[in-house]
Amino acid sequence: MAKPDTKSEIKVTLPQITEEEKQNPMKFAQQKYVKAEKRKKELHQIYKDQKKVPMYLSPSYRPWFGKVMRVMINGISIWFKVDGSMQEVPKTFANEITRRRKAIDRQINRQQKMASVPANNERSPGELNLF
Repeated sequence: MAKPDTKSEIKVTLPQITEEEKQNPMKFAQQKYVKAEKRKKELHQIYKDQKKVPMYLSPSYRPWFGKVMRVMINGISIWFKVDGSMQEVPKTFANEITRRRKAIDRQINRQQKMASVPANNERSPGELNLF
């Protein structure tokens, strides 16, 4: 196997570990965990205080999302019922639910266009614009 050119080598730098961290790694791992949990609680409060948006998803989306869609943003989860009932969710989660729904709508639309064989014939090359 050929040795890579020295100009194209990628250098990886690892985080520096202090002597104190080497002596007691569990202490520092616990501190990082506590800090992460604190940040998660702050995010939970931010999402909880956000403006609530009324939303619903038709049961016709169940083949893609199931009976309940789990939406997770930055480690905070909500479960959104896919049964046509109106629910109020924070704006950030509503945006993610809408993005997912639109992605499925595009997929369905593409499938319907490709499945319509009589409408997909061209008199000249490039006449049809399927997507």
